[in-house]
Amino acid sequence: MSHISITQKRQNGRMAALMLMGLISIAIIGSALAADEGSYQPAQTLGSGDGDWWTAYPSQNAKAGSSVEHPSWILDALKEKPVLILVHSSNCKPCLVQIANMKDILADNRKNLTYYDILAEPTEGGDMQRATELLNIYSPSGGDQRYVPTTIFLTLIEGSDGKVGVAWHSVEDAMSKNQVDAYVKDAIYYHRQNQGDWS
Repeated sequence: MSHISITQKRQNGRMAALMLMGLISIAIIGSALAADEGSYQPAQTLGSGDGDWWTAYPSQNAKAGSSVEHPSWILDALKEKPVLILVHSSNCKPCLVQIANMKDILADNRKNLTYYDILAEPTEGGDMQRATELLNIYSPSGGDQRYVPTTIFLTLIEGSDGKVGVAWHSVEDAMSKNQVDAYVKDAIYYHRQNQGDWS
């Protein structure tokens, strides 16, 4: 009888030790994740240059400096998560490259992003009206020509006035995986930092 009691006490002690180690591991992982996000340095900052995040039309745009009228459905989506939009056609080579370059990044970040795949074709499954609207608003150059693929990133960012507003960046043509990944990570980071202060 006393032998069983000693064995049970040892097992209970081992279980308690394992539970304690598990709790310590969870705390360490949680701290590491918080520290990782806290130490993240965005690849791009707010500005008006080619690679910057923009709150108004960028310097290379025909409407440079003027404000952007974001569609209400995008503003609604931004309440929850940053937004990524790909406007493309089904048969252009750069579009196929961009779709392939985005595949893994979307798989890894889908829960942290709202993604819209907009087919710029007057065919079944296509949405020419929405594609045209987006290309008219978010063309980085703002000229008369519209190009696919156009990739549009939207997030929330604190401006020089201290107010949080919508920031965006768009790229015409295919991007490298590293470029897409950098803007996605920036968008998620800025959104998490500023979501609570956006009204």
